[in-house]
Amino acid sequence: MGLYQTICHKVENAFVKVLTRKQEPEQVKIKVQTYRMHKEQHKIHKKGNRQVNA
Repeated sequence: MGLYQTICHKVENAFVKVLTRKQEPEQVKIKVQTYRMHKEQHKIHKKGNRQVNA
């Protein structure tokens, strides 16, 4: 699963780079990192709820 996630992040980075050419790169990197962290936390939370309900 780690390889798949790595490839997805590289593709996302390419799209973000193309779509945000006129914005400051540091701000964009921070936004992408917080988005990914939020998605990972949501995924862990959702997985935890499934285990409790099982």
